[in-house]
Amino acid sequence: MNNPSLRLSTLAALSLALLCLPARNCSALEIRTWLTIDGKMFDAELVRPLGDQVELKDKDGRLTKVAKSSLSFGDLDYIAENSPPDKTAPSLGAAKPKLPNPAKEIKMDTKVFKKEAGDFKVNNRTYRICETPHFKIMYLKPADPMGVAELAERLWIDTASFHSTFIPKWHGRKKGIILVNDKEAYDDVGSWYADMLVAAGQKDEAEKIRISWPQTGSGGVGMPAKQADELGIFPSLRVFRNYRTMQKKDTNGNIVESKDVLLKEVWVPFNTNVLAGDMLSMQAGHGGAASTDGVFAIIKGHAYYKEILLNGKSETGIAQVNRSSKEYGSTQGFQTDKSWAPEIRKMMKKGGEWTPNLPELMLTKENDAKTKDIAFAYAFARFLQSSPAYLTNFNKMCQKMDVAKQVPSLEEIASIYGFADTNALQKAWVDWMNNAAEFK
Repeated sequence: MNNPSLRLSTLAALSLALLCLPARNCSALEIRTWLTIDGKMFDAELVRPLGDQVELKDKDGRLTKVAKSSLSFGDLDYIAENSPPDKTAPSLGAAKPKLPNPAKEIKMDTKVFKKEAGDFKVNNRTYRICETPHFKIMYLKPADPMGVAELAERLWIDTASFHSTFIPKWHGRKKGIILVNDKEAYDDVGSWYADMLVAAGQKDEAEKIRISWPQTGSGGVGMPAKQADELGIFPSLRVFRNYRTMQKKDTNGNIVESKDVLLKEVWVPFNTNVLAGDMLSMQAGHGGAASTDGVFAIIKGHAYYKEILLNGKSETGIAQVNRSSKEYGSTQGFQTDKSWAPEIRKMMKKGGEWTPNLPELMLTKENDAKTKDIAFAYAFARFLQSSPAYLTNFNKMCQKMDVAKQVPSLEEIASIYGFADTNALQKAWVDWMNNAAEFK
């Protein structure tokens, strides 16, 4: 019972176990893609943090040191999650930039975009393909796809900068975007999609598309997996009207001239809203198959937040279809170029339906949303990303959404953000709307 060899063996085993504890994991971490704050990417394995630097190992085994200040917000989260605290240096939180805005701040090299990368057929129309690092833009000449292409890439980098698990979702795939030059071409894509749904046995969904499609500014197309595989894209395509209808009116308000003008600019508010929602939806597992509760509040709220943050205004409405009566409707947020924050505060003072209610907001569906729901979803999404610490929590929440295939309950969100319960989360949100200097 007092065997010295046994005691030594036990002590040796315990010592080995204790040596493994600080690193959390004795096995090597995976090689992953890292993103710098200027938009550059490289593959390496995390070795260890070293003060204000981090040591990485590339696929050939070469070690290198990189300044933490040069890495994206999501990379810093990854370091914090996969290495022990570095007590000899400032915390990772202190190293993080203050509410970075990668979509606007990074330098974009559009010379790597390939405007003539093949053809794509929709019924009798032949679209050209503009290929970027993460998108394939199908367009009809004489349109210039570069504006949408740059916007899409900027929003991709924006999402990748904040979410440490976003980049791996895109390995081997790109997202397809179809640009149409006029209403006839837009309706043709809608008919093409409805026909595909009928062929797949989804007649009810096809009917919904035929009702709503002509009224929408942007539609989503679900392509058969085999066809998507052949193109190397995700099955879900985004369709944009690549034009704006310009009208001249006489003194009586009558339209005397109307023409469609093709869009060329990068920062189109509506396109920003839609693509920002698409990017977060992909990061968060497309909202959740298990439950739709909270999808509107988180995903759509985020889309409005990014639209207003990056463009200074919102021009996006939500299409709503009553399938049983075949009626179409829509709703919008505040119709003003000014910040929504003062409008929200003013309406909150009136009370009534404008009394903030998180449980109610989390149950709201896009097809039933009202102006107040859009405004509060925007404010809630902005609140959830209103500080460096909250951005880290937002990343964690979206990862939970991806795994669970549903938005966490309010109780879970409160816990992620360090609040005692739902009431404490709601109070913090309301106080922030009423008092926060950045909510203006």
